[in-house]
Amino acid sequence: MTESRVLTQEELWAEAKERFGENAIDWAFQCPSCKDVATGLEFRDALAEHSRKHRQLDRNVLFTDVFGQECIGRTLGKDAGRGCMYAAYGLIHGPWQVAVEGLTKPMYCFPLAPVPSSEGGEE
Repeated sequence: MTESRVLTQEELWAEAKERFGENAIDWAFQCPSCKDVATGLEFRDALAEHSRKHRQLDRNVLFTDVFGQECIGRTLGKDAGRGCMYAAYGLIHGPWQVAVEGLTKPMYCFPLAPVPSSEGGEE
């Protein structure tokens, strides 16, 4: 099971930048259920092919709306052969909690993925 953590949005962003660089499109999160690792770029591309309307805003979902909170299988669909339908905000939360300024409750998210090594594995 993935370890729970509580951190601020600034701490999450600092850790992501340290692992993956400044550009959020290069960041990667790991689904705690199926262990699939997906980057912001993969989510952006998946949403370009499988767009959906945002439930609260009058626009399509952006990768920044779901990245780190949904498994990529939820965007690609159950027949994609990748990922699952897990969401950090679902019945079983998290496992990470992120305190976001202006919100009274923490936002739940997936853990950051391990840093890829130069040999194509994980460090």
